[in-house]
Amino acid sequence: MANPVLVEVTRGALVESVHRGSIAIADTAGHIVFSLGDIETAVYPRSSLKPIQALPLLESGAAEAFGLGGEEIALACASHSGEPMHTLRVAAWLERIGCGEQDLACGAHPSRYEPVAEAMIRRGEKPSRIHNNCSGKHTGFLTVARHWDIATAGYEGHDHPVQRAVAKALGELCGITEELPWGVDGCTVPNFAVPLAALARAFAKMAAPASLEASRANAATRIFRAMTAHPELVSGSGRA
Repeated sequence: MANPVLVEVTRGALVESVHRGSIAIADTAGHIVFSLGDIETAVYPRSSLKPIQALPLLESGAAEAFGLGGEEIALACASHSGEPMHTLRVAAWLERIGCGEQDLACGAHPSRYEPVAEAMIRRGEKPSRIHNNCSGKHTGFLTVARHWDIATAGYEGHDHPVQRAVAKALGELCGITEELPWGVDGCTVPNFAVPLAALARAFAKMAAPASLEASRANAATRIFRAMTAHPELVSGSGRA
């Protein structure tokens, strides 16, 4: 099925470009209540997967073991801007689990918040891995590895127990029993591909987890509350 045109970009009186896409909206019972285009072909959720990638952090008991609160949980789900409110918290969290910037598998990139990026340039200060928008997610992965007392080196690998736990949680939420196709995301960890319809059902369960077993429902609730209580940590200044 061809995906319909969802967006037209105009310049002056002319349409300059068109953008096709697909949409799936699910209710909490798992029914698709609205859709457009192809919702059954596997797609990469990319950073929208982060709340589900954070489930092992809570379900394993790692969050409790290291005294994490809503701020750290929000950062584990974040595509943050690399501002001090993000980097200082991530640095403190890494120290708490006995790790440092060198343990992060994500690369360095400049702050997405222009005033911070410009100030760093003026000071001659180079961005670190902690400035990476995924540094909170990666610190969450390291926290799980620390809690399980397993190797932190290679935590980004597809076969590492932390990533296998992520794949298991995603498959269960999506109702998929077979091995999920995957590719390497921009921050080096696996990103698992699922049909858009299945992803919509998974997020419906995350938002209203009454149908989930108790430990997963508790984890989903804590993630939802952390992200909505600390939106500035999930994103950054001047962003939605």
